Amino acid sequence: MKFDCIVVGSHLRFDGVWQRPHHLAVRLAERVPVLFVEEPWLARSDSDAIETHGAIAVLRPKRSDPSAVEIDDATVAAVRAWVAGRHVLVWLETPMMDRLANAFAAEPVVYDCMDDLGSFARAPVSLRAREALLLERARLVFTGGRSLFERCRSYGPKVRLFASGVEFARFASARTAAPHPLFAHLGRPVCGYAGVIDERIDWALLAALAERAVELVLVGPVMKIEGTPLPRRPNVHFTGQLPYGELPSLLAGFDVALMPFAHNAATATISPTKTPEYLAAGKPVVSTRIADVVAGYEGIVWFADAPEDFADACLAAALGDPERARRGMELARTADWDAIAARMWRDLEGE
Repeated sequence: MKFDCIVVGSHLRFDGVWQRPHHLAVRLAERVPVLFVEEPWLARSDSDAIETHGAIAVLRPKRSDPSAVEIDDATVAAVRAWVAGRHVLVWLETPMMDRLANAFAAEPVVYDCMDDLGSFARAPVSLRAREALLLERARLVFTGGRSLFERCRSYGPKVRLFASGVEFARFASARTAAPHPLFAHLGRPVCGYAGVIDERIDWALLAALAERAVELVLVGPVMKIEGTPLPRRPNVHFTGQLPYGELPSLLAGFDVALMPFAHNAATATISPTKTPEYLAAGKPVVSTRIADVVAGYEGIVWFADAPEDFADACLAAALGDPERARRGMELARTADWDAIAARMWRDLEGE
């Protein structure tokens, strides 16, 4: 592919929970200029200001119209001004940013399929059809896990499996870091979850765990939760979103790291980034039987699906298993984001 800059269209905020698009964008920006385009923000007045975050330029469309949920002509004009006639690669994290691809119709498009976004709560009605068109159009399709790869592989050899990774050194520092101050007055064991708290969580599992003699810590923003399923007990602690840089000290305070995912459409193809992050930190991990986690981490992660079984597995994992921990850390070491981004770059250069 011929390009000398990249425009990333993302459904995730650049300063939100740090996930796959963020890790890839900052590493791509080490090679060529990168503009990270977000979905519109509700604001008092309209603007398309570009902010600088390290090596990344971030375009945050601000709109006073609450119905403005997709980028418009003004945002496209701001992108064109930033590109300034260069050869651009359009890198989409969501089909809902396909207007960027249309704006640069002669330029190559990459679809980084990190999740089956059409299965998520409140997904736009048009997403599935637009994704099918994007899968046809893209020069390359990178998938964030095995299940996603199987779902997309019918589009041919342009579909490549690049499972999500970990900043190994950062998370391995949790093994020697002082626990975050929020753990100062908590008892033991601490069973913790770090990530977005949404419709993918199985609340019955957490309720059963909260009945046991544990401290349950849930780190991350609560999103798209209908009704009142959140467990309210003295031993259940919601921290809200905390900075990415604090994750090692947070994990240092966990005795067990949780992946309490429900079995539903939104979790059928997920490949959680937190799995290698937890393992790099040396933590025992308890998860439900999510297909990609079972395929990649059988014998390392503890698995249970029923509420009482999940709680039992957490208490067993809290006792520790040095051999599981050692194998988990070694497996996480092979999934470093730097190596993943370098392999992706070779694929871009080879097309």
